[in-house]
Amino acid sequence: MCSISARGAAALVRRVVFLRAGALYNRGMKAFGLVSVLGALSVAGCGASDPELEIRALLAAAEEAAEARDVGFFGDLLGTSYRDSRGNDRDEALRMIRGYFIANQRVEIVSRVDEVVIEGPQGDAARAVVHAGMAGQRAGGGLIGGVDADLYRFELELVNDDGDWRIIGATWSRGLGE
Repeated sequence: MCSISARGAAALVRRVVFLRAGALYNRGMKAFGLVSVLGALSVAGCGASDPELEIRALLAAAEEAAEARDVGFFGDLLGTSYRDSRGNDRDEALRMIRGYFIANQRVEIVSRVDEVVIEGPQGDAARAVVHAGMAGQRAGGGLIGGVDADLYRFELELVNDDGDWRIIGATWSRGLGE
């Protein structure tokens, strides 16, 4: 039996562009990325899982879920013990996400994972640094006047909970300073 789950493999295939190292986003690289991931999966076969790759795939799936305005995904992503640097618990964070999705009829995200560090004696904890350009178009807003956009830097703390990575802590700030 392979160690990568079907959900993880699907996330890898859907959003492999997220693995890019450069700052530029190029949708044309999706085909190349898809071929690369399929090749890597076939070479790796059913070997041990790669926690960094799993986390990158999860963060790519989070980008896709945000663009789809899928609050349920974030309900599964945030651990029950979630706390962020601003004192929000899991329920408050989900309310903020839900409010953002209600206020914005369209959400576009362009992100880059700058760092994933696996920690803990069993590799069951991790830290990730992500930069995300977020643009939301307010409901009823004009084409240009209704768009709010900003760049954010997220520092995430994750734990492996029975094979699924969950975010248990976060710090975020504007990417260009507050």
